[in-house]
Formats: sequence, structure tokens, C-alpha cells
Amino acid sequence: MNHFMKYRNIIILAVLSFFCCSYAAAGGSSYSRYGFGDILRYGDSRIYSMGGTGIALLDNGSINLLNPAGISRINTTRFSAGAEYNSFSSKDESGSSSYSFGGFQGIAFAIPISPENGVAISLDATPYSKVSYSINSSNLDPLSGSFQHQTFYGSGGLSCLGLGISVSPFSTLHVGGRAGYIYGRIRQYQISTFDSSGYLKTEFDRSIYHSGFAFNFGAIYEGLTRIFDLPSENHLYFGFTIRTACSLDAEAERTYTDTTSIENGTAEIPLSAGIGLSFLYKNKYRFLGDIVIENWGDLKPFSIDPAELRNSYRASAGFEALPSRGADNFWKKLCYRVGFFYNSTYYKVNGIGINEYGFTGGIGLPLGYDSWLNIGAQAGFRGTTDNSLQKDMIVRLSVAITASELWFLKFDEE
Repeated sequence: MNHFMKYRNIIILAVLSFFCCSYAAAGGSSYSRYGFGDILRYGDSRIYSMGGTGIALLDNGSINLLNPAGISRINTTRFSAGAEYNSFSSKDESGSSSYSFGGFQGIAFAIPISPENGVAISLDATPYSKVSYSINSSNLDPLSGSFQHQTFYGSGGLSCLGLGISVSPFSTLHVGGRAGYIYGRIRQYQISTFDSSGYLKTEFDRSIYHSGFAFNFGAIYEGLTRIFDLPSENHLYFGFTIRTACSLDAEAERTYTDTTSIENGTAEIPLSAGIGLSFLYKNKYRFLGDIVIENWGDLKPFSIDPAELRNSYRASAGFEALPSRGADNFWKKLCYRVGFFYNSTYYKVNGIGINEYGFTGGIGLPLGYDSWLNIGAQAGFRGTTDNSLQKDMIVRLSVAITASELWFLKFDEE
């Protein structure tokens, strides 16, 4: 085995990770002005194409970041990384606009420690939220009698560094935990100018750095297969997850024209709970469904960033057709995936809750032994033009690599 083939997956991931971290641009939906911005749900490149559904997904083919118990079947060292391209087409009562940007989607490693006992550990770096908007507006100021031109700009978001572990205390029960360090800076900038020379330009710049820990716990139970006496080639799994509530330390730096102030406070992330089902039919067709609830509406207002939020929930369904065993042509070696999601987001603007729904799909292309290039797409709609709000049409494209290596094993030299 030559050196390139031996380390090809690591080289590919290094190049992909560099690309993912290097490309980002401003623009997007004005809804990301509120709270922590758009909350992202990325469980893995495979889960992405199935509506973001995977709380009860259990196998050795991917790193499940939605449920820490989902890595208990990992039997070789796995790693994955991906990039995402986003396109927003937004409209309101005054007109329409479009934005696009790309960026890092996530990188993860999972290492089996004791496969027979379901013991594995995972390391991951993923985005938690995204703030990206640019808004221009002009209106007649009643005090000055001249037109006021305003530009609102927002960027940044939160990221999460995670360390997880799984174990299988029984053959049908798999449990796991994950500690996540959430951190990141959110910047919001506003500039106002007037047509009248008697009024000066004003600038407001707010930058908030957040940091803190959150903990995830999860379990997957596969004993339902026996309870319902299913055929040996059919498997039914039930999963659930809980993420603890946490308070992030926040340091806000505000600059108004020539005056700067610094304030310390906290920003809360609520308890999150989810359940899921996964049914594998004839070891070839997989059907999944998830429901996730987060009680944002029960939080106290952010001490340094008041915002009106509401409880959110997300329902999703997914389907996957696995490759045929012993396939003799290219098309039978592919994975095919589709999904749907409905997201009642935590945004509440002008007294109206903002909802999002979308369809997903994708394919998995084999790159070699237990290695895949996963391509996924999501198309959805969010919001409404009623009550002076904005409606977004969102298209997201994902490209990710997932692969495995045999570590800690000794081979005889040829």
C-alpha cells in the first residue's frame, strides 16, 4: 500500500476543511437579526438529505451528531467534513432581493474503543447558529423633513466543539453523552444618513461574544424488533435525546458614533428534547421520523439583548434506499435519500410566529471501501409577507465526504 492511498482520506478532508473555513459572505434573511440567528441542525451529511432526521439512526456507516448513542455501532475510525451553499430569495411589501453565501458545515471524528461493548468516542466541530443579513431602507423622517437612509448588517454566529462517548450496557440498548462548548461572536451594525446636511451620520456597532457549556444525553433502543416479532431482515429502533439548558457568558461591546461601552451579562439556551423512530425494511429501505421541542418562550429575556421568542418544534421524516449487495453496475451502488421537515421556529416578529417547511433529497456516491461522497439539497419556504414581514425561499446545497480508516491495528509488512 503506497503512502498516498494509505492517507488519501485524511488528505481529502484536510483540503475540504480548508475550503469550508475559508469561504463565507454576508447576506441572508432579516429574521437572523433575532435571538442567536438561524439555529442550525446538522446531524451528518447523510442525515442532511433525509429532512434532518436521525435521532433513532443506528449503524456503522456515519457519525450521528443528533444522538450521542448513535455512534455505538462504529467499528472503524470514521471522519467526515462538509461544506454548504445557501441561496435566499426574499420578498416583502416593498420588493424582493436575493443573497447567497457558503461556509463550513462541520467536521467530525469517531473512534471505536470497544466495539463489542458499543464504546466509542467522537470529536466534532459544527456551527450552532448563523447570523447573516444586509438590509437597506429609506423613509421620510418626520422630525427633519428629509429622507433617512439606513443600512443594517449582521454577521457571525455560534459554533460548538463537542466530545461524545457511547456505550451499550445491553445488546438492545445504546446510550451516550456529549459535552459541547458553545462559543462565538455576533456582530450587528447600523448606519443612518440624511439627505439634509443639517443632520450628521450616526453609526451603531454591537459585538457580543458568547461562551459556555451544554450537555446532550441520548439513547437508542432496538428491542422493539423482538417485541413486535419482526422478521430477521427488518429492524425497528426508538431513540430520544435531551440537551440541557445552559447560560452562556456574554460580553457586549457597543459603539455609538464615537462612544464605546462594554457590558457583561448572560444569554440562555433552553432545554431541548427529541424523540425518533427508524425502521429498516429488508435491510435495504430505511424510514425515519423525528420530533424536537425547545422551550425558548419560557426563557427570561436576554439580559443584554432582549428579543421576543417563542417555543419551537420541528417535525421531520426521511427515507433512504441502501445499495444493493453485490451490485454489478454504478447506479445500484448509490444511496438514494429524500425527506421533509416542518419547523415552527423560535422567531416571533410583530406578534406573528415564523414557520419554515422544506423538502430534501440527495445521493451517496461510493469512493472506495466504506467511503462516500454525499451530495444533498434542501428547498424550503419561511415566513410570510403579511403584517410587513418577509417571505424567504431558501435553497441549500451540501457536499460532504465521510470515510473510514483502520487504526490501532497492526498489519504484517509485505
